[in-house]
Amino acid sequence: MHYVTATAIDMTGNWPVRVEVHLAEVDGTAAVILGNAPLIDIGDIRSSRLPTPLDLCCDVVGRDDDHTVLIRLGHGATDRQGRDTFRVAAEAVRPETPGEIFERLLLSHHVDPDTLTDVESAWLAFTEFCQTGFDGLEDDGFVVQWGRYSWTDRTATLSFTRQYTLADRIPWQVSLDMRFAGFHTLATGDSGFDFTPPGPARAAALAAVRATVTENPHLYDLWRAVPRRSALTVERAD
Repeated sequence: MHYVTATAIDMTGNWPVRVEVHLAEVDGTAAVILGNAPLIDIGDIRSSRLPTPLDLCCDVVGRDDDHTVLIRLGHGATDRQGRDTFRVAAEAVRPETPGEIFERLLLSHHVDPDTLTDVESAWLAFTEFCQTGFDGLEDDGFVVQWGRYSWTDRTATLSFTRQYTLADRIPWQVSLDMRFAGFHTLATGDSGFDFTPPGPARAAALAAVRATVTENPHLYDLWRAVPRRSALTVERAD
């Protein structure tokens, strides 16, 4: 999966927000694309002054030469003529980042990371993310954490985290963090970092974590609850 840089022209409505996007084609025209968030991700432009750059999810399906590629938009997005495939400048296209991979998988399970309502669906997306490779991937592991982390905190936390390093050897982590009201008796805990490689061994490790949830009544109740708030974060690991 890749992203192509376009231009957000206008946004209307509250939720779902409707976005008008213009995508420059190599013949000098601009395709006009209309879509709703979150299928068109507007997270980085909510407070921006329009027009502003906006990346659209796409697949590279062909290459004319070193300067021109053929892309197909993701999430069923089309322009006003119903087209989903366009020739664009190669420099306008980039591979998706690990955080974008996780966000795409969440959306494929009908989970908006900013308004999450179903932990189990988010977990299924996380298991897929943990099995997905990307360019330059080196050290790679995952952990699930839960509990209340201070006496003054009025919420309980559940986090799904993948930690990795790329060729630059800088450790990064992508986390889906969920906060829940209540759960005062939930003990703090975690699954421990697991660094088994993607494939059958990692699938077994992920299944073992899910079995731990079922075996812990307090954690299972948290798992079945609706978070008060949620967020997907990407940051350097400590």
